[in-house]
Amino acid sequence: MLMVVTAIPARAQDVAKMANAQPVTISGQFGLGIGTYTSSGIGNREHPFSYLLSGAPVLTLYGISFPFSIVVSDQQRGFRQPFNQYGISPQYKWLTVHAGWQSIMWSPFTLSGYNFLGGGIEANPGKLRLGFIYGRFNKAIAESSAQPLLFETPSYSRTGYAGKLGYGTEQNHVDLTFLKAKDDPNSIQNPSVLSGLQPAENLVAGIGTKFLIAKHFRWEADVAGSLYTRNRLSDTLRDFDLGGFNFLKNWITLNNSSQLLTAAQTALSYQNKNYNIGVQYKRVDPDFKSMGAYYFETDVADYTINGGISLIKNQLQLNGSLGFQHDNIAHDLMYTSHRTISSFSASYNTSKFGADFRFSNYGITQDRGLNPVIDTFRVARTNYNVNGLLRYMLGDSVISHNFILSGNLTSLVDLNHFTSGQSQSNSKSANLSYSLGFGKSGLNINSNLNYTVAQISTMRTRLFGPSIGISQQLDKNRLMLNANLAYQQQHNDDKDAGSVINAYLNGTYRLGRRDGITTTISYLKSNSKDITLPSFNEVRSSLSLTHTF
Repeated sequence: MLMVVTAIPARAQDVAKMANAQPVTISGQFGLGIGTYTSSGIGNREHPFSYLLSGAPVLTLYGISFPFSIVVSDQQRGFRQPFNQYGISPQYKWLTVHAGWQSIMWSPFTLSGYNFLGGGIEANPGKLRLGFIYGRFNKAIAESSAQPLLFETPSYSRTGYAGKLGYGTEQNHVDLTFLKAKDDPNSIQNPSVLSGLQPAENLVAGIGTKFLIAKHFRWEADVAGSLYTRNRLSDTLRDFDLGGFNFLKNWITLNNSSQLLTAAQTALSYQNKNYNIGVQYKRVDPDFKSMGAYYFETDVADYTINGGISLIKNQLQLNGSLGFQHDNIAHDLMYTSHRTISSFSASYNTSKFGADFRFSNYGITQDRGLNPVIDTFRVARTNYNVNGLLRYMLGDSVISHNFILSGNLTSLVDLNHFTSGQSQSNSKSANLSYSLGFGKSGLNINSNLNYTVAQISTMRTRLFGPSIGISQQLDKNRLMLNANLAYQQQHNDDKDAGSVINAYLNGTYRLGRRDGITTTISYLKSNSKDITLPSFNEVRSSLSLTHTF
């Protein structure tokens, strides 16, 4: 039996509204369900009988909601620890106070959504934009071999603080941000050399701007510098001269593991009534890090242009983008990779007819870096994806018809003839669907025909088959019945590999405003022609009750 209780952070609450809210309210939902499972031809993949008691109560204190989740079932699972993270951010006029677990975004390169336990304030009196936070960014986790299946990455205890000083509005502003964090080398004892764990320290500062110019132009920019010491225990350098930056020695440990790295991005766009165009640039040094962010794509320079236009009274939408990217910014890699990323979409929609087309392309090539590229191992590939959809609808409130035809083509093209025979692949799929609806009776009938071909260097697989479904609302929409039947045939290298039949029945009845009952029966029949895979049958059923309070 497993019982898990969870709670997630409560977000910003207006204190002025909290005074008029009820002191304590409890709401949510509880459910009770049972299920059965039988199979033939294979061993049981589930328990023959199962049960589940679930609840999602929400405790509200003066307008602040604390949602919980409770699950009791017959299934045994490896993770048994309760997960509790509470956070609250009450707001009164221009002042917001943060307490508990928080995830705050001030800059993409300094404090960028890292989850920490602590507190802070944000104040926006007039056009001033002020903020300060302090907390624990990582807890100490020692290495342990006692429970290898419950492995946690060892880490030092990490604390830090961050600040923001800015001026302006949400549309037009300049913000200065900084973050200082460090690991406590005494928080865990004697980490092994194999763990590679070292106590680090980080000081990062950045500037972010956003301006709306002449109502149509928008300019955004973010620039940051990160001074990162990978190992605080390395020999400290105190005798070298930093010139006008000697004050940094009092802010962060500097030694032979310290690095100063930069990151920057900017975008300029023009937005008119029926069209838009924009350019973007991004550059991030190799190994750029901030202890206020989880991940960066580093060692990259990226140039992108994008645009869109609306025509025929907004019935026709055209959008596209083209980007160029390369690595090896420091010119110290063996090879330089160049990427071309493009996309285009067209959409035309009326009340009865619609058409969509989407194309995306990702290409990568290699040039020499420190060494010339050997043709046999040169990377030169293109991935492209094409999607298309046509829809047509006719009818009225009594009877309606919907037709949808969709297709997809995905391909990997290897331009290196030495490796193309092993790496190229492609897939094609098409789907034709039709639905018939009777508005007054609540009866709906739908059908689908699917076809897919996937090919790699060693095999060609073809899947095709139809499906049909029906749904009916009865008893003033309190009762909903659904049924579906699907068949799929598979061929591998033009040989019959078998087929699969899926059948599904479902019924839901609302017993009142707060209670409901749902029952489901499903049947799966797999008929395999592959001697390595068995043919089998499975039947599942379930019955559940729900109560909302």
